[in-house]
Amino acid sequence: MHRRARTDARYATGRAWRPACVRTVRERDDSVIRRIGTLRRMDQAALDRRVAVMRAVAERAGRLTLTYFQHPALLVERKADASPVTEADRACETLVRRTLRAEFPQDGLLGEEHGHEPGTSGWDWVIDPIDGTVSFAHGVPLYGVLIGLERIDGDSRRVVAGTCELPAMRERVWAARGRGAWWEREGEPPVPARVSAPRPLAQALVGTTGIEYFRRAGNEPVLDALHARAGRVRGWSDCYALALAATGRCDAVVEPWMNPWDAGPFPVIFEEAGGAFSAWDGTPGIHGRTAVAAHPSLHTELLTMIAEAHRGAGAVS
Repeated sequence: MHRRARTDARYATGRAWRPACVRTVRERDDSVIRRIGTLRRMDQAALDRRVAVMRAVAERAGRLTLTYFQHPALLVERKADASPVTEADRACETLVRRTLRAEFPQDGLLGEEHGHEPGTSGWDWVIDPIDGTVSFAHGVPLYGVLIGLERIDGDSRRVVAGTCELPAMRERVWAARGRGAWWEREGEPPVPARVSAPRPLAQALVGTTGIEYFRRAGNEPVLDALHARAGRVRGWSDCYALALAATGRCDAVVEPWMNPWDAGPFPVIFEEAGGAFSAWDGTPGIHGRTAVAAHPSLHTELLTMIAEAHRGAGAVS
């Protein structure tokens, strides 16, 4: 065929001819979207598998704690920071770590008792084998097994799943991003976990672990403001207070001192339960050293109260 005839044939369809190796912007965008969709499906499958293992191992760990709970021979020691630790804490974390390491050998692990093991998969587990060791050691049932799962993307970290197992209370609260937050009680069908309806701080029931933590953190002005402005303040223990707030049984929790493992599952639990969880400066996630959790409107009011208390005292948060 003559060169001109071939050229004319290329345009016979009414579409501009282009080499097969050249794609339109739309085609490239469609290809990227398809790849992103595939990656998201893979990521969702990976998350679903981890959620199933997380829930199973948390339940096993909870049952293990009950074999030590209220045992007269329970050994309680003091760590370097003077906080208590029991043989149950160590045994429980060992169980969780071994299970997660066997199932997901490339994932990172961070636990209160056995430190940090970096991973390479972009998934990090955060473990508190017994949150509320003081309660546990005194035979008080307001303690829990906490497991959180962070997804890492460069410098960004986001908690995407977590569970708070309350074995002595025979209940648990868990959540996964996009799958909702759930409250499960022995003998009852699971129900969605939801924070309480919005109400002003003056009418709110607020939980915190203990007033001594405000003193140790140098945050007495915030405690004074909370007592002055909240409807009621109660000292429920550690993760149990957060579980109460995530299920609407109290309105908010304010904590002046937190480690990542203390907060582990709660950002995603509160988000999926219709609430908000952050550090006192509003930073999301579990690495902010403080915590506020509540319905979003009350959360905002509490952040404002904390900032005003700091300014009034000339403190630096």
